Amino acid sequence: MFSAAVIGYKNHAKRVIDCLVNQLGIQQVTVYHPNNDKVSQLQNQVTEAIRYSSNWDDVLDCDAIFICSPSGTHVSYIQKILKTSQGGGELPYIYCEKPPGVTKTELFWLEDSKPVLCDRLYFGFNYRFSPLLQQLKKIVQSGELGSPICANFNISHGLAFKPGMGSNWRFCDPSVFSKVSGNLGIHYVDMCLECFGPLEKHTLYERNIAGNTQADTAVIQLVFKSGMVCNIMLTYASVFTKDVDVFFSDGIFQAENSEISIYSPRDTFNSRNEFCKPKAHTVNMHSGGLYQASGLYDSLDHFVQVVQNKATFDLVQYEQSLTVTRVFLA
Repeated sequence: MFSAAVIGYKNHAKRVIDCLVNQLGIQQVTVYHPNNDKVSQLQNQVTEAIRYSSNWDDVLDCDAIFICSPSGTHVSYIQKILKTSQGGGELPYIYCEKPPGVTKTELFWLEDSKPVLCDRLYFGFNYRFSPLLQQLKKIVQSGELGSPICANFNISHGLAFKPGMGSNWRFCDPSVFSKVSGNLGIHYVDMCLECFGPLEKHTLYERNIAGNTQADTAVIQLVFKSGMVCNIMLTYASVFTKDVDVFFSDGIFQAENSEISIYSPRDTFNSRNEFCKPKAHTVNMHSGGLYQASGLYDSLDHFVQVVQNKATFDLVQYEQSLTVTRVFLA
């Protein structure tokens, strides 16, 4: 029976726990919090599959450890696992939520520790498994729309204007990984690197529209060694939209919310022999529920499969996780 320990208990950690138990059928999850008083408060949430503990040995006894605690604690927990498990044989399998680290020093340590960690440590950039990315990668790799030229991501909603948001961590924590740029934008930077290859240079712009303490809007521009350019606009201060436009030499890949439209071929003409937009071929992205749509289910499932097969993780994915994070620490 697969047993999991989850460090963290609310927000995204809660979604991970829910997905492990209710989607992936994990029958034993230990939720760890270092504060025994907090664990006592959570005991009324114990179920047949979920228990709470402040005992670190309970974490090490599990087949896999999921680090879903605040970003600034990720590396310290990885180091603790490494230190406390060394006497017991192999390093446990570790699923660490993004970002891998929050400082250059932490990333240097992760780079230096790569020979020890990379086989068993997986970073949860779950958009790598999202239906959107899978469709886009397929088109890029097949060359069916020609060469990629430019991509525009526009991700927006109005959270910054909701009452009480001034004290929310997204708008008062100065860490780039709490703001829209690093908390949300890191996923889209990762998607772009996954699709378009090595990065040449990047620029990050931030703005504060709603007047809270920290920026609520960001524009990230990525220039790839191939010449491909990606513009990522993210804001918590406008109307809802979630759309992607990728221009290729022989078509356009367009995604809006849950629908993908492909416009091709380039040489499409009207009755006057003038260029005109081709008719769209539409693909529905969502084949499952919320966790499938976001890629979280597939990311967790990939991790669980590796653990159950006693396999190892991809070194390239480990290195890409660090590369993506460096974009926000330049």
